[in-house]
Amino acid sequence: MDKQKTLKCISYSAMAVLIVSMMAATVLERIYGTDFALRWVYHNPVFIALWAVTAVAGIWFLLERGGARRPCTLLLHGAFVLILAGALVTHLTGKSGMIHLREGEPATAFELDEGGSATLPFSLELKAFRIEYDPGTRNISDYISELTVRPSGPSGRHSGRILSLSKDDPESSSVTISMNHIYKRDGYRFYQADYDEDGLGSILAVSRDPWGVGITYAGYLLLLVAMLGYFFQKDTTYDEARRAIRARRTPGRGRRTAVIVLAVAGVALLVLWLLDAFPKGPLMPVLRSPLLFIHMIPIMVSYALFGVLAILGIIGLLLPKERSERLRDVCITMLCPAVFLLTFGTFLGAVWANISWGNYWAWDPKETWALVTLLVYSFPLHGRALKAFGRPRFFHAFLLAAFLCVLVTYFGVNMLLGGMHSYA
Repeated sequence: MDKQKTLKCISYSAMAVLIVSMMAATVLERIYGTDFALRWVYHNPVFIALWAVTAVAGIWFLLERGGARRPCTLLLHGAFVLILAGALVTHLTGKSGMIHLREGEPATAFELDEGGSATLPFSLELKAFRIEYDPGTRNISDYISELTVRPSGPSGRHSGRILSLSKDDPESSSVTISMNHIYKRDGYRFYQADYDEDGLGSILAVSRDPWGVGITYAGYLLLLVAMLGYFFQKDTTYDEARRAIRARRTPGRGRRTAVIVLAVAGVALLVLWLLDAFPKGPLMPVLRSPLLFIHMIPIMVSYALFGVLAILGIIGLLLPKERSERLRDVCITMLCPAVFLLTFGTFLGAVWANISWGNYWAWDPKETWALVTLLVYSFPLHGRALKAFGRPRFFHAFLLAAFLCVLVTYFGVNMLLGGMHSYA
């Protein structure tokens, strides 16, 4: 077996194992709990190594096939590698946990998620906690903690000794933390997470990730640039499909095909809206952000396009070979934007999660299945390497089967797996 075949086998096989592992992990989490899934799958060294193998072998394989001549394609895959690198740095160097504050009681220590405790280089004191409501209703609009922050120990070092508790301490500062409104200091970020039932205590999520977030965000930015540039790059799967459609187009037929495709897409999108695609009624405080609809709209449009592709997949299986091949090219021109929209919406959601909760990826079942769906639909975009997707009937059958991932992500997670996204 030559080098290219070996690299192809390693990269795509590792990705397939990752997909199956993530599917299984969401089920294991439902049965045995989140800690079990994190320990045995998501944070397991073997799982992390699989991501590394997929990334290294994939980039190597791309370069062996002349990927350097297609800069946007290379940048697209490089962005994913950078995102994975950022996630690894976060996993190895980041700290996260919870700090429980009671009114009038300064605190510097917080409990780490991975066990044990850590000390802040300053103290936090809860002045007041309150819940705000929509005018004239009992619908909660926000949870708000008012804090006093003071330096801790000599020169602000981690001694844990409170330098001053004087109410008029010139070095103290008053801050407010609420949903989607965090507090940052000395590399630490604080997020409103919970509160005591008596209203005299507040629980804040604590996060410190000095390097991982920056690396990951750089990957997100490169990914956006690469996805936009991909549509203008020559000699890609998308470009080949477009040129094939133009070469075979006859007067009138192209317009009729476009009208049919757009009509089916419109109906599918309308059905998704009617099935309550967006949260209805009063929104919980964390969802009261303009990023909600910016995050969800591209994802819902991608789901609609995947639905159209599934319908076209059925049609493609029934058509004669030549016409099925033509339909395959049409599907590819829809598949690329669908995958990119899902990618954009998913990673924008990660940015929003980091703003709201201090963690851009929590392996919640909904986001895990969104990633599974993204990876599954990326396979037919690699038809040059995976020759089976060059066969129209296999291609259409795959699109039909892949839509099961969308159904699980959209319906199955809500009904069977739960999680913090189960409202969507």
